[in-house]
Amino acid sequence: MKRVVMAGIVVAFMLVACDRQKIYENDFRIPETGWKQSEMASFEVNVTDTASLCNVYINVRNTSQYKWMELWLFVNVRTPSGIQQRDTVKIGIADERGKWLGNGLGSKFDNSLLWQHNVRFPETGAYTFEYEQGMRDEPLLGVDDIGLRVEKSLK
Repeated sequence: MKRVVMAGIVVAFMLVACDRQKIYENDFRIPETGWKQSEMASFEVNVTDTASLCNVYINVRNTSQYKWMELWLFVNVRTPSGIQQRDTVKIGIADERGKWLGNGLGSKFDNSLLWQHNVRFPETGAYTFEYEQGMRDEPLLGVDDIGLRVEKSLK
């Protein structure tokens, strides 16, 4: 019994310690009817630290209903001063044999892509990140959530 309690305490401590680096994390729920190209997933990150290096992740939760090996996204970023950037991002969802990548149980799978490594935000204020699905399916089925995580880099 003592070992179980101690193991639980250690796991809880590790989870809290691992998340100390988190600056922002949020998910956008995709409707059950599918993700239309006109529907943007939007995230607003308030940056107060311009000195630290950061890692930016794109998180995807897909179901076994997803029929492709990858997910293509158009990622738009707007800085507090209005500068806009656009990037095209490919996220692996399954391997060439159709085996799901990421972690999951049953019919749901979580993938996390390190999109930007060791970046600095050049100014303080609200940064807006928008995701637009870049697949040919309209609407795109099999994606439950799409998310953004920003954390301080451990270098």
